[in-house]
Amino acid sequence: MSPIHAAREYVLEAVQRPALASALPESTQAKVRHSDIWLNQFKRIGDLFAYLKRFSADKQDGIYLEMHALGLQTFEDIVEPFEKRFGDWVGDRMRASDFVIGETYSAHDILIFSANYDTRAGGMFVIESDGLPTAVVIKATLSGGRYANEWLEQGRRLKCFLKSKTLKDGSVQFGEHFKPNAAILNVPGLPVLAFVRHTSNDRFVYAGAFSFHQLHVEADGAKWFELVLTIPTEVIADAGYVQRQLQDRVASALSQSQQQRLERLANAPKKPKTIRTVSTAFVRNPDVIAEVLFRAEGQCEGCKRPAPFC
Repeated sequence: MSPIHAAREYVLEAVQRPALASALPESTQAKVRHSDIWLNQFKRIGDLFAYLKRFSADKQDGIYLEMHALGLQTFEDIVEPFEKRFGDWVGDRMRASDFVIGETYSAHDILIFSANYDTRAGGMFVIESDGLPTAVVIKATLSGGRYANEWLEQGRRLKCFLKSKTLKDGSVQFGEHFKPNAAILNVPGLPVLAFVRHTSNDRFVYAGAFSFHQLHVEADGAKWFELVLTIPTEVIADAGYVQRQLQDRVASALSQSQQQRLERLANAPKKPKTIRTVSTAFVRNPDVIAEVLFRAEGQCEGCKRPAPFC
């Protein structure tokens, strides 16, 4: 059993299963089952430990009191023993460099990285270290909704509306003071990790780390960031995704005038940046392939093997 599987099993055995087998009210057991969904999403022990620690702040929580009245352990109770048991791994958490450009991720993956465990939360989160922003995470949906984000240049330049708030009168406030907006506007070079999907039914695709280029204001007061892809040397991308992006950009360039292409060429860096790519291969069973060929091609009369392998 891997360490993360052992850690999840420890939490299930210590808290979840006894709670679901107890006389807790059904409404409380429903909340316990909901936390089971989260437990299954953790891939690193450090992220699971951070999730458990968030419950230790207020021991007057209603669920905490209900469970203790029945002699049950809670997440608050197992934080210290969990840390002692899995101490070698509690510092192992998701990092920005873990994300591969072009690969898909669930909303749970993004929220765990952002240390936000509410699936109803908005689409922008600030990552901090020692109280200072180190990155902003955005979940951008390209269609649907009142303000749809979009690619200004496929895979390279992204239009992303600022975090906003709908007021009682139905108007929308795009507050530059809202925490994610302020971080992007006020911290030069702050990485903006973009996860993009076409509709709300799709999984998110990691598009890479972007940087703030310009703030735009539309006639109705809506505000959006123009974000430009940055390619640090340590970035990793899916090989197929990179190839598709190149094909899309070539097609876009071909649709432009020669003058536009020459202007872009003049501004292009002299030395292209490099990225590491990963690809997926399917391992076939050679016996199955041999059997298929045998049936299709027949046997060699001499050695009785399928003809292509003779």
